[in-house]
Amino acid sequence: MSFDIKKIIGLSTGFIAYTILYLGKGIQKYAVEGFKDQGKVNVKDKNTGIWIIGTILTSIYMFIQWAALFLAPINLIAPIEAIGLIVLVIFSFYILKEDISKLQIIGIGLIIIGTILITLFNVNSSEVEFNDFQIELFLIFSLTIIFIEFIAILISKLNNSKITGLILGIIAGTFMAFQTVTKRITAIPNSILSLTFTFITFLFAILTLIMTQYAFTKAKANVVVPCFTSASIILAVLISYITLNEIIVVSQIVGFVIIVFGIIFLTAFTSETKK
Repeated sequence: MSFDIKKIIGLSTGFIAYTILYLGKGIQKYAVEGFKDQGKVNVKDKNTGIWIIGTILTSIYMFIQWAALFLAPINLIAPIEAIGLIVLVIFSFYILKEDISKLQIIGIGLIIIGTILITLFNVNSSEVEFNDFQIELFLIFSLTIIFIEFIAILISKLNNSKITGLILGIIAGTFMAFQTVTKRITAIPNSILSLTFTFITFLFAILTLIMTQYAFTKAKANVVVPCFTSASIILAVLISYITLNEIIVVSQIVGFVIIVFGIIFLTAFTSETKK
């Protein structure tokens, strides 16, 4: 694959986008933990400002990523998200003072490898035709996934389970996956469909933000964010395959399996998921 200057600029822009996104998530987590410290003066005002900074960073990421995608294809830009995970892990270790075990590092490494396999070998075009979209399947699949996940979180909370934060991270990633798919649907040349799914995209963006912050109150950032990333990538590909007639190649299936093992290493061997 040849890299011209345009692609190099696109890759650099993508690196900046994902670094900002995951740094913003780390700052949000820092603020959420700060809200718990009620013994200090003006702690609420201080951490509200910090949280707003993190939220601004996670918001402007979207526009920087769009700029990157104008310059380079998605199969070059998307794998850079793995770099964002590394940024988050470094931030959580040095700033949030979250311990990272060797098994967790292995889990994060597996998630990064799986993410690269899923995105790098994507053979689908960025264009979507109206006849490709199966709206009935989209509604059925989306509502089913949301129902299953919320039943899981309900059971987890009723049993005071330690994996509540993990499940919340997956739900937040699910909403991010829906954002990705609905953005693709807005590209279909149909004004009514495009306008409708633009509003739906913003709705999923709000739900993603709310669920991510809730997850941060229940688990460490280095647990929530990898689960978020894994769910957002895997479900976006699956939903596109089912509702947009996109293709899943063998390397992507291998990536799914590797990510599952990564999540197991990241969470199953963690003695405490809440800081």
